[in-house]
Amino acid sequence: MNWYSVFYWLTVADGVKRFFDVASSWFMFFTIVFFIILIITVIGKAITISQNKVENKEDEGKDADVRAWNLVRSYSSKLFFAFLVLMTVTWLGYVATPSKKDCLMIIAGGAVGNFVTSDSSAKQIPHDIATFLHMSLQKEVASLDVETRKELGMATPKEKFLDKVKNMTKEQLVEYLKSDTTLNVTQ
Repeated sequence: MNWYSVFYWLTVADGVKRFFDVASSWFMFFTIVFFIILIITVIGKAITISQNKVENKEDEGKDADVRAWNLVRSYSSKLFFAFLVLMTVTWLGYVATPSKKDCLMIIAGGAVGNFVTSDSSAKQIPHDIATFLHMSLQKEVASLDVETRKELGMATPKEKFLDKVKNMTKEQLVEYLKSDTTLNVTQ
């Protein structure tokens, strides 16, 4: 393994991810703009054909307004598809590029995996590795915001309690506090 490239990607990972994020947003904006222009040109051409009473393809080639709509549609469709491809590539780049935190987790996980599979003394310390992984996972869960923890079913007892009582009236809350035996509420 080339450690220079690993540390290089660790230092630039967040910048590359940010680049893909900004570029994909701009390309998506221009894709939407050219799609709207494409729709307008199709509608405009149809309106122009009906107003100028153009009946066949030969008349379309002779009518300057229809030719203008065709030219705008041609360029807007080419730009739309070009920006659509660029948008897709940059979104895929954004999704596939790990952040610095993700890179560190990948390297640490790979190193632990290589150590466990290749070292004969690793069979003697599985409890330490399990403890390390457990502590790492607890740290990751603690770094999640409250809503994400609730969605994953990992809310803390305090968060569960607050969710339970937040919509109660004053009387309901007093009754709940009196009746709940797990709380130490003294009068």
